[in-house]
Amino acid sequence: MPRKLTTSLALSILLTLSVGVATAAAQVAPPLGVAQQFGVLGNSAVTGAAGAGVVVSGDVGSSPTATISNFPPSTVAPPNALHLTNNGIVQQARIDANAAYVNLLGQGAGTVLPDDLATVGALTPGIYSFLTGAPNLPASATLTLNGNGIFVFNVGSALTANVLSNVVGTANPCNIYWRVGSSATLNGNTFRGTVIANASITVGAGANLAGRALAGTGATGAVTMAGPGGNTIGGCSGGVGVPTLPQVVLWMLAIGLITIGFFRLKASVAKPAF
Repeated sequence: MPRKLTTSLALSILLTLSVGVATAAAQVAPPLGVAQQFGVLGNSAVTGAAGAGVVVSGDVGSSPTATISNFPPSTVAPPNALHLTNNGIVQQARIDANAAYVNLLGQGAGTVLPDDLATVGALTPGIYSFLTGAPNLPASATLTLNGNGIFVFNVGSALTANVLSNVVGTANPCNIYWRVGSSATLNGNTFRGTVIANASITVGAGANLAGRALAGTGATGAVTMAGPGGNTIGGCSGGVGVPTLPQVVLWMLAIGLITIGFFRLKASVAKPAF
């Protein structure tokens, strides 16, 4: 094969791969650090449900104000820990949650959706924001999230999921991230994802959150579990859903192709073909 054709082919493959890498990197999971192991993290307080209590799969703590109430009857599923003081682990989790909030904000607006989540149809991995910044999942409505990639929802102000609503689909809850500019109120039957709110997060009576509730990236903010209990929070404290290795491999291949293309182009210039 002539050098010029070989060089052109290498550069074409490089361009295609580079586009693929750019697409794959369009939305990424924020680095959660120590906050990854938490199911519930407050800033000013964490209040568990009374009655039967809420079962949290993940650590529970609050920083800088370590006010923890209604544990028990709410409980932390082993092997996770209930942090009753503002210890070093909770302090670092607070720092890391704040950094994750900034990371998500920096990923941009992406696709702008209407605020009525019942009207958006089934969504696939991507970055999303909302027309007025206050998305609402109406009572008994369903939001469907399908696909194995990362979902980033940048909410400008408040997030509300009303009673009997559900977030469903094939998406891994640990791959879904909601950055909330003010407070989140989760009153539906099921909600999915890591909710990182600048202010407070309320998990209503009977509401189940598959993910994390990380409140108070701003000046203050509590996590409140309302109602008589019997519901659950957590399930993502063991790790992130999508490994980063495939992106690393793609970049290594891209660098390799850059090197091949450079030397082939250099050779074709130095030695004209006859």
